[in-house]
Amino acid sequence: MANLERTAYPRFPRVITTRDLLRHYTPDVDEVEWASGFARSDTGRLGLIVLLKTFQQLHYFPALENVPAEIISHIRTVLNLKPATVADYRGSKTLYRHFAAVRTYVDVQRYYGKEAQRIAVRAAYEASEVMDQRVDVINASIEELIFRRYELPAFSTLDRIAEAAAVTAQERLYESISAGLTSERREFLDSLLSTDFAQRQSAFQAIKAIPKRATKKHLEAVLDQLAWLKTLGDVDDSLRGAPVNKIRHLAHQAALLDADDLKRTAPSRRYALMLALIHRMRVRARDDLAEMFIRRVSTLHKRAKEELTAIQMHQRAMAEQLVAKLDDVLAILVEEKEDPPAGRRIRALLAPDGSLERLRDDCAAIRLSGGSNHLPLLWRFFASHRAALMRLARTLDFVSATQNQSLMDALAVVLANEGRKAEWVSNSVDLRFCSERWRKLIVRPDDDGPPVNRRYLEMCVFSHLASELKSGDTCVVGSEAFADVREHLLPWAECEARLADFCAKVDIPPSAAACVSELKQRLTDTAARIDAAFPDLKGDVAIGDDGGPVLRRVQARDIPASAIALQSALGRELPTRNLLDILANIEHWTHFTRHFGPISGHEPKIKQATERYLQTIFAMGCNLGPNQAARHFVGEVSPHMISRANRRHVTVEKLEAATRELAELYLRLDLPRVWGDGKSVAADGTQYDFYDQNLLAGYHFRYRKMGAVAYRHVANNYIATFRHFIPPGIWEAVYVIEGLMQAKLSIEPDTVYSDTQGQSATVFAFTYLLGINLLPRIRNWKDLDFFRADKQTRYAHIDSLFHGAIDWTLIETHWKDLLQIAISIQAGKIASPMLLRRLGASSQRNRLFLAAQELGRAHRTVFLLNWIGSSPLRQEVTAETNKIESYNGFAKFFSFGGDVIAENDPDEQQKRLRYNDLIASAVILQNTVDMMRALQKLADDGVAVSGHDVAFFSPYLTGGVKRFGDYRLDLKRPPEPWIRDRLFKDAAKAARATTIATEQGDDPTNE
Repeated sequence: MANLERTAYPRFPRVITTRDLLRHYTPDVDEVEWASGFARSDTGRLGLIVLLKTFQQLHYFPALENVPAEIISHIRTVLNLKPATVADYRGSKTLYRHFAAVRTYVDVQRYYGKEAQRIAVRAAYEASEVMDQRVDVINASIEELIFRRYELPAFSTLDRIAEAAAVTAQERLYESISAGLTSERREFLDSLLSTDFAQRQSAFQAIKAIPKRATKKHLEAVLDQLAWLKTLGDVDDSLRGAPVNKIRHLAHQAALLDADDLKRTAPSRRYALMLALIHRMRVRARDDLAEMFIRRVSTLHKRAKEELTAIQMHQRAMAEQLVAKLDDVLAILVEEKEDPPAGRRIRALLAPDGSLERLRDDCAAIRLSGGSNHLPLLWRFFASHRAALMRLARTLDFVSATQNQSLMDALAVVLANEGRKAEWVSNSVDLRFCSERWRKLIVRPDDDGPPVNRRYLEMCVFSHLASELKSGDTCVVGSEAFADVREHLLPWAECEARLADFCAKVDIPPSAAACVSELKQRLTDTAARIDAAFPDLKGDVAIGDDGGPVLRRVQARDIPASAIALQSALGRELPTRNLLDILANIEHWTHFTRHFGPISGHEPKIKQATERYLQTIFAMGCNLGPNQAARHFVGEVSPHMISRANRRHVTVEKLEAATRELAELYLRLDLPRVWGDGKSVAADGTQYDFYDQNLLAGYHFRYRKMGAVAYRHVANNYIATFRHFIPPGIWEAVYVIEGLMQAKLSIEPDTVYSDTQGQSATVFAFTYLLGINLLPRIRNWKDLDFFRADKQTRYAHIDSLFHGAIDWTLIETHWKDLLQIAISIQAGKIASPMLLRRLGASSQRNRLFLAAQELGRAHRTVFLLNWIGSSPLRQEVTAETNKIESYNGFAKFFSFGGDVIAENDPDEQQKRLRYNDLIASAVILQNTVDMMRALQKLADDGVAVSGHDVAFFSPYLTGGVKRFGDYRLDLKRPPEPWIRDRLFKDAAKAARATTIATEQGDDPTNE
């Protein structure tokens, strides 16, 4: 049976608030009058109103003994009945008459007969065609029955309908996918499951191959992999008509199975799983090839630049020799007044052996290495990659996302001349897509022969192809990460229907002209205010010789002696706990492991599931891994048990749901509210060491080592709300919006403090459009410019800060396009990181990029002016960003199993970070509870406890957490007494209700 709590089946809240009673369970005058006319006795009127108000909320009649006493007491008070009056229908037929009366009054039909059954079944079958989870199918039936004004049946009835519909839909899907397969095709698919003794694995296992890091060798391996996947035959015809999410779900199931598992599966399901996996791996291969292509081209340019630097260093001595020669020539000219003898002496000086070739070569080498143009040196590195890049260009189907087709036409010329040996070719090429520096290398006058240099054209085309893939100006057909983003945007007609509500929510004017006017006025007023106040800021800020601001270092707040004394007393009261005991306590309190379970409906449940899940969380979250953890667990625990639970019962989404519930519970406690309201978050990344044979790991210049970046959001009350591994080199700020949208907590943050990564103009633009207050910590002013609201405006004190003016016409022209993107992001139609990565990549051909950049410049200039004008703002941002740095260290404290994330699988890598944060959240909860109880004890003992002192504390306590030793997990021990405390029980119930509402798609901020 599906979990009732994870469905939308109505039920009473675990905690009935006064607000609930007033809003939902207070009868109005008409309802009281109706009840008085239908029921004469006080008992009858009370019972009838209770049935009416509960039916209006639940859409079915609950047993009266299950109605919370608070509801009955509230209704009794509203009706002015005596306290002794009870709603009691025992031994009376009146109950059924009242049922009928309520249905008539609210105009709802009884769930009885074929029509109601038909409606529920049809809704379930239609939902099953596009949805995977049974709870979603149940929710669809509930929604349809309520819409058709039918009473809801028992949950078990809906569950049986949903189960039958899900099974039927799955079988139909399997049959529809496999129906068109010939016997030869089926035999071929079955042959992929046979194990090759020489290779020691089946071809099916080879389908699931994971790409390694972006080297030329591995690029060729992925090309081979995609070519081999294409030899497995056409899968698109069989999958045509199947919903995309169904295909993705089938592929995910297939990836978890091995060949033997599939052999034991029914043929139709087996073939459907295999075809979905082949399709999915082809899509992923195209994504991987595009990503590897971008990285390889970047590496080639990097090596050419390094070569240029080395040459320049080497040529410095040669240049000094040539300068000395020139000085000797000048000395001869001074000494010799006649040209003939001077010429003879100069020739003897410059060409003692009679040849000037060596001297000319030295001059040419220095001329070549002068400046910063590395392009002439690129061929040396490009040549070894040429064959692989040509093959990639023929394998992937590139298309332009703009009207300008010049790059695609140039690519066709390059491919047409792939086999040519000549350095110059006579093709006509439109070079509008490239810079003047490239044109000078590619084209020569027609009088000198064929006009186009083939080598430079190839390097130019591949370089711009990589650049435009990053910016989104070029897309890959059949890809996901490099698809055309325009296909995922909401149509403008739909955006227009949402426009008024969207603008009201994010607090921006609804029209382009009004918005531009408002922002222009804000920039004008802010600049004038800071200019007027600048003489009073001389102690904090000055303007340097380079025209940039120079700010005084921010001073940290002093911690009062009373807070230090209270913290010392608190430390003596806090207990010492084993990490596994903490996980057990949180499980007893919240039952958060209920979020885990078999990914596939065909996967059997495991024995002692709760214990196994906690052991898996501990093993993976502490980075011990299955083998190391199993050696130290007390009891019969094998590496296979942990590994199987991890791979077949835990997903990224399930880990997110479990962590979200712990965060929601934390928000319900009193102590965190002393530290912050949760309305703001700090964003930053920290480096983790990785195996390097994957596309996530890379060299990070800030940390000067290989690995990946764990990007997180941490609320001002210390709890983490978002986490994601990203490759080094990705601008972390592109995940700012995604982090806020994916938090899905009852408290919705609207302010983000970020490190210097948040300075991007494009990110400023879209955070502004989405109503997010972005406050980055400014450390490096080199790449930051101030922009005037108007070219003619001048300032008395800060004029040297400004270097340009905002193009308001460009913003207004593309306002509709910018809003379409923002509304699509808010609606979840497009992932903001993918979009911001592309719009953050400079593209002079993309007018939308230029408009977003201009909007961001305006909004960023307002922030920068406030930054230099407000010392409290700088102190606030610094303090909040320090919190996330503390959290990163706290989380790594629990990753004690090793310094390296020993995973190359992309999904497993992301799961490791979420396991780690799940453990950190559990410890934060336990520390918070222990601190609340200890502070209460200190207060009872007469110790002065003030909120001002407590505000300096944090839940990142590790001194009392034992990480090492034998790991014994005992869930049979009685729960600790505090877990039964009403304060903590009510908080857990409220958090669970909010989490369930989130899973059902409701807005948790309405709770």
